[in-house]
Amino acid sequence: MKSTSWWRFVLAVLAVALSATWGAALAESPTAPKVSTFAPAKDLASQVEAYIEQFEEAVKDEEEYKASEGKLLKDANTMILIALGLGLHDQENDYKAAAPGLIKAAQELAAAKDFASAKAGVAAVKKAAQSKGDPSSLKWEKVASLQQLMKAVPGIDSRLKRNTRTEKAFKSKSKTNAGDAAVLAVIAQGSIADTSEAKGDDQVKQWYKFCEQMRDAAAKVNAGVRAADFAAVKAAKKDLEKSCHDCHEVFHKEALDKVEKEE
Repeated sequence: MKSTSWWRFVLAVLAVALSATWGAALAESPTAPKVSTFAPAKDLASQVEAYIEQFEEAVKDEEEYKASEGKLLKDANTMILIALGLGLHDQENDYKAAAPGLIKAAQELAAAKDFASAKAGVAAVKKAAQSKGDPSSLKWEKVASLQQLMKAVPGIDSRLKRNTRTEKAFKSKSKTNAGDAAVLAVIAQGSIADTSEAKGDDQVKQWYKFCEQMRDAAAKVNAGVRAADFAAVKAAKKDLEKSCHDCHEVFHKEALDKVEKEE
């Protein structure tokens, strides 16, 4: 009898501990807005084509693969969210039906461990882009590596910063800029579901807020590019940089030093 009571006590303590550990999952995830409000389908679709070209270049031969392996991993995870955004999009697009297959193929490419599997993975992604599936079961959930997505963001942001530094560059790179801003927006939206970096309910809520701020700032950059409004893009870029800075103040503060050195 005493033994039974003891085990009940132990189980109760474990239940409390597990409840505290899982408490982060209790904060309700914010409702996602229509994808068109932050990433136009046309801009995301152009990125599918651009990323596939980069994939093919990365596996041109084994030497190129070894040099591009890290970037290929980041880009494959980014492609997962580009495809998810297109599959969930409220605007019709050429990749909506292909999205389920494209997500799966990009996930397999991200898991490639050698040249042969990466080359096969790139071929699978290219084929999946022409596939037809049912996107109705898709939702904003954890489908890609948060670590790799966060590694991808600085490269995309640096290119966007470089291409909006002057009005001349801004005008000549409008398609690239619109695509980069749309990709940053879907990365932010797609990262909301992964609260693995948060410790406790308060940090989960902060994580949601930072992701939404990044998404909305990137959306403003995209809108400014589409309107050919250089001043609006410069202002939105400041908001985008602030969202990243504020997030790093709470999550991975050490990353701020690296960002400042790169700037």
